[in-house]
Amino acid sequence: MKVLRSWLVLGIASATLMLFSLSPASALQFYITKAGETTPITEMVVAPGESFTLSVWIQHSPERVQGIEVMFGFDRATAMGTSATPLDNKIVLDGTVATAVIPRLTALGDPVFNSLAGARGTGTRPYGVRYVQLSTSKVDVSAGAIVFDIKLKNQGLMPGDSPYTLYIWDLGSGASYTSLATLETGATIRPGGSYTLNLVPVPEPGSLLALTTGVVGLAGMALRRRRA
Repeated sequence: MKVLRSWLVLGIASATLMLFSLSPASALQFYITKAGETTPITEMVVAPGESFTLSVWIQHSPERVQGIEVMFGFDRATAMGTSATPLDNKIVLDGTVATAVIPRLTALGDPVFNSLAGARGTGTRPYGVRYVQLSTSKVDVSAGAIVFDIKLKNQGLMPGDSPYTLYIWDLGSGASYTSLATLETGATIRPGGSYTLNLVPVPEPGSLLALTTGVVGLAGMALRRRRA
């Protein structure tokens, strides 16, 4: 009985230590921030015609990385691969691929593949930028590192429209045109799911007017109570 109890205690202690040894950075992550910021975002308000810049980040530990592929989708594809074309043109590159996509992880050198494409496979296929870097260098990204900045423009998302989703696309093992990283060990890993950012259009003028009227009304009530 004592031996069984000892084994149970050791097993629980071992499992506890293993859980504590894991950290949020122990698996591959791609995420998006506003340019110049470090906090991941999953929602952002945009106005009609607004240009904005986002940063695409990578994080992984403990192994360093020496290769990265990112599929950043900002539209829907009507075809697969590099023959893909945008479906609605609501969100577009603010410039060309060469000017709107700015490499930031310079330790891995220049991107070897940087073009517009749609992801292969079934289901939703985001159209956007396929960005690939391969190097003999090995980079520590355990604290997070910016892969590239991307300049976008709201060309057609208008007040009253539903939120519009941008993707860092992961279509799963064996798929082409998806997001992944090659580690210094030679292993290729994926983030285990797509990262999404919802672009929310500014409220309709009527909604803004109603909000303003409500705020003014509340201020007036507070002023009357104070005078009374």
